[in-house]
Amino acid sequence: MEMIRLKGLKKAFGGIEILKDISFTLEKGNVLSIIGPSGSGKSTTLRIITQLERADDGNLEIAGHTLFSSVNGKAVYAKPEEERKIGLKTGLVFQSFNLFPHFSVLRNITEAQRAVLHRTKAEAEEKAITLLKKMGIEDKAKQYPYQLSGGQQQRVSIARALALDPEVLFFDEPTSALDPELTREILKVIRELAEERMTMAVVTHEMHFARAISDWAIFMDKGVIVEEGEPDMLFGDPKEERTKKFIASFED
Repeated sequence: MEMIRLKGLKKAFGGIEILKDISFTLEKGNVLSIIGPSGSGKSTTLRIITQLERADDGNLEIAGHTLFSSVNGKAVYAKPEEERKIGLKTGLVFQSFNLFPHFSVLRNITEAQRAVLHRTKAEAEEKAITLLKKMGIEDKAKQYPYQLSGGQQQRVSIARALALDPEVLFFDEPTSALDPELTREILKVIRELAEERMTMAVVTHEMHFARAISDWAIFMDKGVIVEEGEPDMLFGDPKEERTKKFIASFED
């Protein structure tokens, strides 16, 4: 089953075209890695899929539901109530954690559950504790973000995203703010989610990780998909010269 079907996505900011024609699909239970230089449009693509930005043109279906479709060269969105329902099918983990500093760890995870899913306090806390245990930080429930390491904060943000039971989870460079040791912690968490067949799309600069974890990989540059394919092909034997140069820049 296709969880994401994106076709012909276009987006411009201030007259500058950021996304020119982005199309891909993501199957249920699969992991998609998206790589490319800064400014290539990777994060904008995720932000549009998770409704943090609006598309200018294109078609997007999430779990069989149409979020927007192209009509006369313009993206026409579903009705607000349908948009909200579709939005619940996706979750996004940011590179900068985006935790509420004045909320405890527990409340960071329960707040959206209560506001969006209308769970009781007890239900939301039970879900939060279960996820904190899964992340290996159940002892941090009463602490505040400033009391945690970067890796712990990122695990809280992953738990917060999972608490809303998304069908697809997106990661926007989840280790870019972390040192190598903490990066390994977060990559381990993502690997475990992949082993559980969580449907995910990961924007990352961790090339070896992306190759190991992905079912499909995309290389973006200047608002287009330059090349895509199975990880062993894209990372081990890319066909496009631009892809070769980019991947070579990460090699020792």
